[in-house]
Amino acid sequence: MRYVTYVITPPRGYFDRGAERLRELGVTFDAVRNVEQLNDGTIMTQKVLRGDRAVAERALEETGPTVVDYQLTDAGDRSILQLHYEPSDLTRELRAIHDRHAVLLDYPLEYTGPANRSLRVSEIGREDALRRLIEETRAIVDVEIERLGSYDPSAERPFTELTDRQREVLRVAVEEGYYEEPRQVTYGDIAARLDCSAGTVGQHLRRIEARLMSSLISGDAERAAETDGHPDPPATGPSR
Repeated sequence: MRYVTYVITPPRGYFDRGAERLRELGVTFDAVRNVEQLNDGTIMTQKVLRGDRAVAERALEETGPTVVDYQLTDAGDRSILQLHYEPSDLTRELRAIHDRHAVLLDYPLEYTGPANRSLRVSEIGREDALRRLIEETRAIVDVEIERLGSYDPSAERPFTELTDRQREVLRVAVEEGYYEEPRQVTYGDIAARLDCSAGTVGQHLRRIEARLMSSLISGDAERAAETDGHPDPPATGPSR
């Protein structure tokens, strides 16, 4: 099995008009946790939003009949949106391309780029199926491939979950002294070496740190569960 991670950018700047209305009001998407197309062609999805919940609700109400139903749940500084909606023609085409090939989406999908208008997607499947999927996707949206390699479901090292670009940003941040105490550089200093904006560096580092912390916490929890089920052996010191 192989995997590919790529970023897709819609030609008009958004996948669905409702999403663009949210952005106009200051609400952006962080990630897609799940997508399911129903028999009637509508879509059920769960997305992570960042922004004012009341503003998000108003924008969703303004989208009219394209939104069948929705539910918003607070999650710290973000909200979880459970959305049932009528997708745009572009979203339908992208979904149809995915369904034509024997590939699996690896959730979550991450929004990225300016104003989070692009979407980072990871797919798992045979190399020929992934190649055809990319070719067909590239015919309707801009595609930038970030990673391509062998899929190893047993790999649990947290750094394997980072994209090549994220590894590069992290390497430069460490080399420049970003994680030293006291901190030696700013986002701008790192950006100068990477030929990108300071905001892009900040976005990358926040996502890197969130992903690594999530992996470490999950690993600690698994190890704790294993320890609970296997008590330490008794000490084997000299008898008295």
